[in-house]
Amino acid sequence: MGGTTLSFHDFSWKGDRKWERASRWTVYGPIVQCFNLLFSIVEIACGSIWVVQLGNHLTVPMIIQTLLLPGCSFFNTIPSLHLHMLLRNNPPLMAIIVSSIFVLCYLASAILMLAACVSPTSAIPHGLRAAQCHRGTLLSDGPKRGGVTKGVWDSFEVFQWFSIVGYAVHGAMAWKVRSVARGMRDRGEVEAVDPDEEEAKRVRARELWNKQYRMEGL
Repeated sequence: MGGTTLSFHDFSWKGDRKWERASRWTVYGPIVQCFNLLFSIVEIACGSIWVVQLGNHLTVPMIIQTLLLPGCSFFNTIPSLHLHMLLRNNPPLMAIIVSSIFVLCYLASAILMLAACVSPTSAIPHGLRAAQCHRGTLLSDGPKRGGVTKGVWDSFEVFQWFSIVGYAVHGAMAWKVRSVARGMRDRGEVEAVDPDEEEAKRVRARELWNKQYRMEGL
């Protein structure tokens, strides 16, 4: 079958030119998202082990925390990196909104895990605490049964905080980019853009994306 030849002509670690030119530190937006992608992969691996070890003690909040949240993070970073490094046009407002949502969700999850395990007299229900805490944690009615191993618990909790920092940094970068762009508009400054060049880049990026994820010959 004939098809479009894959080309990384527009690929750049510097990403969107608006992000590159806004500040010396906003140019690292794609790198930050690569780290967020890595964090989500580790979280999914730890979460999968967690779900298996919980067995009959598995709860809906734990499915959300250990699999759904990092899974959403994973599937967010893939198109985000596509916008950054191939399409090179990542709207800062969208990045601010998405990053803020993930910061809040990860923060709630990380705090809940700490609150559930920090004190034997916690007001959090026993069933939820038994799923949230690692084996050997003292509960109000004695050592809990089941749960996850301490190594998995520690790794998952640490990488949640890494994700919080990563998305907070990415959101701060997007805020800076948006502020600079608004300042330029307020001053009447317009960045010269070749429409034909921009359209050609968008076409090549879409072709590359479709080529990678399309099942050919079926």
